[in-house]
Amino acid sequence: MKAELKEAHAFKENKYLDLTKELKKYGYEAKAVAFTKQLRKTFTKRVGESGPCKKRKPELEKTKVAVRNLSIGVYHGEVLGLLGPNGAGKSTALNMIIAETAPTSGKVVVSGHNVRANTLSVLEMLGYCPQHDALWETITLEEHVRCFAAVKGVHPSQLEEVIDFYINSLKIGQHRKKFAMNLSGGTKRKLSYMMSMLGSPQFVLMDEPSTGMDPQSKRFLWDTINASFKDTTRGAILTTHYMEEADALCNRVGIMVNGALQCLGSTQHLKDKFGSGYILEVKLSLRVADNVEDLMDKLEEHLKSLFPDMETVERFMERAQYSIPKENITSLGKTFSSLERYKKTHNLEEYSFSQSSLEQVFLHFAKQQLEEGKDDNHDAIAEKSRRATSKTETSKPV
Repeated sequence: MKAELKEAHAFKENKYLDLTKELKKYGYEAKAVAFTKQLRKTFTKRVGESGPCKKRKPELEKTKVAVRNLSIGVYHGEVLGLLGPNGAGKSTALNMIIAETAPTSGKVVVSGHNVRANTLSVLEMLGYCPQHDALWETITLEEHVRCFAAVKGVHPSQLEEVIDFYINSLKIGQHRKKFAMNLSGGTKRKLSYMMSMLGSPQFVLMDEPSTGMDPQSKRFLWDTINASFKDTTRGAILTTHYMEEADALCNRVGIMVNGALQCLGSTQHLKDKFGSGYILEVKLSLRVADNVEDLMDKLEEHLKSLFPDMETVERFMERAQYSIPKENITSLGKTFSSLERYKKTHNLEEYSFSQSSLEQVFLHFAKQQLEEGKDDNHDAIAEKSRRATSKTETSKPV
């Protein structure tokens, strides 16, 4: 109990972001389409030695907290991105939301219904696109859609319109008569998404929906997802490993590390708060007689006067890339004015000045999970060594 209270306090006083303010705004309002409150899942594994020729020894319990007091809310018309490295607890959280796994504590509410108390009612208003496609190999794409449409209560008079909308939006009309076993991985993912949207669910969970798709297919899927949720009364949670996808689809993003929500906000807000700064890329305009190294050295000298803490990321021939801390940028207007001036005075042919990407923010948090995982592994090795030593000592003759 003390450990749980300590974690709850750490969550409230999270050093990365004032989550309390964000959750108060989105998480528990009556108009939120769905929310989780202090959702927690602990797995317990019993370890011990026993056998037919051994006296049974007391079992030890080893616990792992997969999700730590997760509180998030999804607004109407919103796609909320849930990001995190492998093992962060995203899939466990989704399994609790769809009532596949019972939480150790906390609750999930969808359209005012508690998932544990009203499971059947919630499932009727829920759509789910699983990470791994659950398809029948020997029926066609269109037959899948018709079957699920009947299960989800789509009226027969609307069936053809619904089928045509999704098949045309996702550009898979040529595959509608193919058996599932003959569909590509990307087309199977599109079919799984289609089935999750049948029946106009109020709340949709999409677990890595674009895995295996080529760039063009991803774009078709993204356009369809945006059209399905923007300015509607439904909401969604999306998990993905593609930061570009989160940027394109998500109104807000939450990043989980070791089961705990570490930050929550719009992608722009997270870049501003956790991004390392800016990236400057330059290209010099050269003549045959020019010395590239001398010109680049002179340009770097002047750039250093503008950005004192600038670091060189890459430099080759007439091109270079620099990392600039956000503390060095007092005014974007002045920055661009100076760079435009350098174009005239330092043979600068072109430049690009961009903010840190969402991927850099993600890696910042993923690194923490790796470091914490190493600590846990060291503790486990130490415990195993201690038990082995204890076993050896007790087996010595007196």
